Amino acid sequence: MIQAGVPCVPGYEGDQQDIEYLEQQANKIGYPLMVKASAGGGGRGMRLVQQSADIVEALKTARSEAENAFGSGELILEKAVIAPRHVEIQRRHQKVVEEAPCPVMTESLRQQMGEAAVAAAKSCDYVGAGTVEFLLDQSGEFYFLEMNTRLQVEHPVTELITGLDLVEWQLRVANGETLPLQQSELTLSGHAIEVRLYAEDPRQDFLPQTGQIQRWQAADLPNVRIDHGLLQQDEISPFYDPMVAKVIAYGQTRQDAIRLLARAVDDCVLLGVNSNKQFLVNLLRHPIIVKGDTNTAFIQEHFQTDASLHKQALGLEHLAVAAALLTNASSQSSWNTGIALSLPLKLKHDDQLLQLLVKRDQNQVSVEICGQTLGISIIGQQAEKFIYEVDGVRRSIDYVLDGNQLYLDAVNGNISIENTTYAAPETSDVAGDGNIRAPMDGAIINILVNAGDTVTKGQTLLILEAMKIQQQIKSDVDGVVNEIVGQVGQQVKKRQLVLNIQA
Repeated sequence: MIQAGVPCVPGYEGDQQDIEYLEQQANKIGYPLMVKASAGGGGRGMRLVQQSADIVEALKTARSEAENAFGSGELILEKAVIAPRHVEIQRRHQKVVEEAPCPVMTESLRQQMGEAAVAAAKSCDYVGAGTVEFLLDQSGEFYFLEMNTRLQVEHPVTELITGLDLVEWQLRVANGETLPLQQSELTLSGHAIEVRLYAEDPRQDFLPQTGQIQRWQAADLPNVRIDHGLLQQDEISPFYDPMVAKVIAYGQTRQDAIRLLARAVDDCVLLGVNSNKQFLVNLLRHPIIVKGDTNTAFIQEHFQTDASLHKQALGLEHLAVAAALLTNASSQSSWNTGIALSLPLKLKHDDQLLQLLVKRDQNQVSVEICGQTLGISIIGQQAEKFIYEVDGVRRSIDYVLDGNQLYLDAVNGNISIENTTYAAPETSDVAGDGNIRAPMDGAIINILVNAGDTVTKGQTLLILEAMKIQQQIKSDVDGVVNEIVGQVGQQVKKRQLVLNIQA
């Protein structure tokens, strides 16, 4: 790329790949520095290293992740461009929000980037659809990031503002045909923004989620495109990327597009597994995002206190909705006495046990917990939608009721509530009990301790991989490794015991 005149970030991408040599090259380049998998993308095999003391561990982890994800452990090193523009917002070095055109793009900059992209493709005699990525620093300088020999996930934003079908063009070029239009004949109209709906939990550092989808319903709005491959009820497995859908909105202006996109994401219903739905909606409505003054480090710099990134207690309103739905069957019999009796209801949410007193008199339901009371009026109830009135305001909520398990499309987009009123007493897991369980479905790819080893709280015990993302499983107590239940290569289920520590 350098020989072709393409602006490049200082770095190393040579054939010598032993850890010691890569460490030497990293120290020559300087910090902060990016370690990246040569064969892949999507945030896998990528680490930001702030100081030399962390480089060896970062190299080893990135190589292991790259080998498991792409079959190649070859790494490249790049000087980190801090808070660059990449025409997107990222979390964990993976794109979440993408748009076209870039809010700070000028005709001159587009021309320069276009010429650099063409030079990059010509330098390797590339023919076919491809995507050249650049980083734009705060001074307006741009640097070659990578070239992907394919259309990328975000290609719909380009399609919507050009009116072209890039997949069709890709197939025509592969068939030996010429492009239907010249560069000078292309026109841009309006603005398009895309977000990626992931099966992940932002409250747990975006931990990938697996399990049975209880309900999926894509938003149905004008000028909104949703690309997905989900059935109404499907299963999220640990073997693929956690992205379940792309939601794209088009508007004549950026303001129109971003407002419509927030509405579209909010209208999507995904129940049964946790997702980043609330995170996306809050992100799209943040004043800085709306203004367009963003960079790839926006989430770390401006969004860490957002409610979607933290566990939230259930409010009285949603507890009242849950009480209404969970007591509906009995309201036609034992509750229908003409007298509104207070009866107990025990619920479990996020491992928290809640004890309510519920009063129900036909369509009037009230709940009391910890001295606080709230009542709602039931307006109507369908198979998947509950309509009610609270404080004079009519509202509706999507839900799935499966026996004693209730899922509500509220708060983080997937409130899961279990009715334990008549359940037998259970022995709950105690935090810090030394029974180390898998936080998600996945495969054990490395065990870092042996039976008899002394470990400390917070020490990494093993590495679990799911959806091509590696998760460090740490000890929750000080103690001695008593038993290693799992083994390298084993597929484990969420909450499965993998290791025991005697405190």
